[in-house]
Amino acid sequence: MVRALLVLPPLPQPMNTPYLGQQYVAAALLSAGHAVRCLDLANVPAPVARTRLAEEVRRFCPDLIGMTLFTYNALAGYRLADMLSDGDALLIAGGPHPTVLPEEPLSHGFDLSLSGEGEHAILAVAEALETGGSFDTIPGLHARTGHGPPHGTIEDLDALPFPHVAAGTTDEDAVAGGIVTSRGCPARCTFCANYVTGRAYRWRSPENVVAELLTLRRKFGLAHVPFWDDAFTARRPRLEALCDAILAEPDLAGMTWTCITPGNMVLPKDLERMRRAGCVAINFGIESGDRSILRAIRKGQTPERVIAAVQAAKAAGMTTIVNFMFGFPDEGPEELANTRALMAQLAPMTDFFNNFGVLVPFPGTAIYDRYHLEYGFTDWWLDPARIPAAPGTDLGCDPALERNFFNYEPQLKAEIADLVRWKARHNATWESRNVKSG
Repeated sequence: MVRALLVLPPLPQPMNTPYLGQQYVAAALLSAGHAVRCLDLANVPAPVARTRLAEEVRRFCPDLIGMTLFTYNALAGYRLADMLSDGDALLIAGGPHPTVLPEEPLSHGFDLSLSGEGEHAILAVAEALETGGSFDTIPGLHARTGHGPPHGTIEDLDALPFPHVAAGTTDEDAVAGGIVTSRGCPARCTFCANYVTGRAYRWRSPENVVAELLTLRRKFGLAHVPFWDDAFTARRPRLEALCDAILAEPDLAGMTWTCITPGNMVLPKDLERMRRAGCVAINFGIESGDRSILRAIRKGQTPERVIAAVQAAKAAGMTTIVNFMFGFPDEGPEELANTRALMAQLAPMTDFFNNFGVLVPFPGTAIYDRYHLEYGFTDWWLDPARIPAAPGTDLGCDPALERNFFNYEPQLKAEIADLVRWKARHNATWESRNVKSG
């Protein structure tokens, strides 16, 4: 038996739910008979995180410490790894950032770095620790002495243990932070860093999803769950089958859920079925109202298509959340004006626009690769002054805009800031109306 401590280092921007990826990895280890503790430090200050991690290491005496690294918290993770460098536990980095830059964690104190999905690889690492075996044959695993074959994708998602198996391994005894019914996204957006689950779209069977929903309702008493799929509606036959399976289960009557999807991956006829199956809110990725920008970022949609989708969702009685982004390369006043016009057209049927939304160039994306040398933001995540800070109380101020990765001219920067404030005003007005009506 291996004793594994799974750590999520501090993030500059809050995470308001337990991290599902960590719980999936914990569930895999638990199901194989290993001892697991999860330490979610995402929302705590760095000094407190160091103290809590040191206390947990002394108390639990792990053989393995696995850290989930996003680009935003990679530097925080490296600082924690440095604190642990004199210990006996094997340090392994996994998650989105090591998937893109697997060698980087090795130069910052980690023994191993994992690319791709973690459930199978972490079991192979645990087995190697128990038997004294080699890490060199584990797909996606990098060590200072070499690396295994390239990582693949997990095809049989039904075979993975439910992440709520890990409930009780955290200090807060948290229930699973939602459900993932599919992995991967078939879109090719140039700003998206979705490399852990990849572009190959895979999905769980309706029966498997329903079984997890039933467990969450019966064991934990949940009446609502968020679905965190990147592209929940990407495959229509599977969407229809899942909705029908939820509707066919009497014990799920009245259970509600939310989902996320690109605006071009859902048709109006899908939304009525989704609403009957319990969907009460849908989050649309739209990003821009300008056709040239949509083409440049490979979004694969048109303003007309997304207008129809948002209209249909509102007509079906759903809460609508709409995402727009600002600050793309080559986006000037004319392109921003087109985005503003689409936002205004959508406003009467939109409950919330996403807060902030200024483009951040994440490593591994086409935008980062194309522009990091030109604009001088190479390896920005290793410079504390360049990491977007925690948002303040003013939702009209985007921390990413203050970092100004693309060196916006003052007038363009002011126009972007005005669009951020426009969204904040819309959201505040909607919330005010609903508070009064409630």
